[in-house]
Amino acid sequence: MARDEKRILVVDDDAAIRSLLLRVLRRRGLAVDTARNGAEALEKLGRCKYALMLLDLMMPVASGWEVLERLAGMDSNRRPVVIVLTAGTEPRGFSPEFVVGSIRKPFDVPLLHNMVDGCLSAVATRPQLRDCPPSESEQN
Repeated sequence: MARDEKRILVVDDDAAIRSLLLRVLRRRGLAVDTARNGAEALEKLGRCKYALMLLDLMMPVASGWEVLERLAGMDSNRRPVVIVLTAGTEPRGFSPEFVVGSIRKPFDVPLLHNMVDGCLSAVATRPQLRDCPPSESEQN
């Protein structure tokens, strides 16, 4: 039986940032998975449906820019909304169809909570794919 949920995918090559975001979001009772790079994120997108993705742009293997290019070609019913994570200046030129904003590193946790809550309240729950395992936040 498929679960309906609003699942989040955190994509960043920095293990400390992934761990921090997983912990912060898990404390709010959210279902969260993580990926170390864009290639891993795309593989997880093939197995699970995500309502929201927190995406770093500068990563090895496949960058956040490459992930955004692939998302642009996805069916909008399968594509998560995206909040870009950035350490540099605020990037421009994203598709407003699915990129809803950006958050600068280091994170302002209350701002992060507000953005995540706003995004999740705006998207519908999604029936999960059969091959999607329990979220990382549920496993620990």
